[in-house]
Amino acid sequence: MTPAPSPTAAALTDSITGTLADLLGLTAKDVLAERTLFDLPGFDSVAIVSALERLEDHWRVEVPADRIVPEAFETVDSLARLLGAAGAKGGPA
Repeated sequence: MTPAPSPTAAALTDSITGTLADLLGLTAKDVLAERTLFDLPGFDSVAIVSALERLEDHWRVEVPADRIVPEAFETVDSLARLLGAAGAKGGPA
């Protein structure tokens, strides 16, 4: 059995944007319009934990606790790098 390929940056970005929009009751456009994720209404510690759990389940990955730092949640791109570095697999679970 061959391992699943790594997801593309676009796939990670779309997944993160959709997850955050769903959690926060926003549109994907709203999520992408803010300079940082911390500027999004409702993006607090509870939202961060919920988003990370959903994304870890979706991409079949577990982010090491020492990598869960505020800087990793500043932007959609930084969150995509966090998931990619943790070994996100190509495709939803």
